[in-house]
Amino acid sequence: MSSMLFITLIILAAIGFVVQYILGYFQIKNFTKNYIELRSNGRVAIGRRPSIFKSGTLVLLQLNNRNEIVKGRYMQGVTVFSKFKTLKGIDGYNIKKLCHTDLTQYNKLLVKAILDAQHTFNVIESGGEIEKNTIAFNESS
Repeated sequence: MSSMLFITLIILAAIGFVVQYILGYFQIKNFTKNYIELRSNGRVAIGRRPSIFKSGTLVLLQLNNRNEIVKGRYMQGVTVFSKFKTLKGIDGYNIKKLCHTDLTQYNKLLVKAILDAQHTFNVIESGGEIEKNTIAFNESS
């Protein structure tokens, strides 16, 4: 009986893995669709606040030639069911001049992702490269 239970658990784990993979694929397609749509109308700054135990956040900011934010979108959530939503209230701000006081209407994780987009934009604009960082297991914020 215990070997049958073990086989059942292995099959359930495999099914869960396949479902997770398929849903992740659709989430990546959603990201690509939103990125291409924004990119077709200007440059796009991408900010992220990855997390393992908290809600992960991803921000796309479409910029005009004066570095002003024309349109923003964000995806925030813990699961693969998260979709992009319109980021309201940020249009017209210059990405180089954004500060915490401009972002008080957003939650802490969204603010961190927006400021990460600003940082990424500034580094790329000055000719630098973005370092890849891993998600820390002992997150403090």
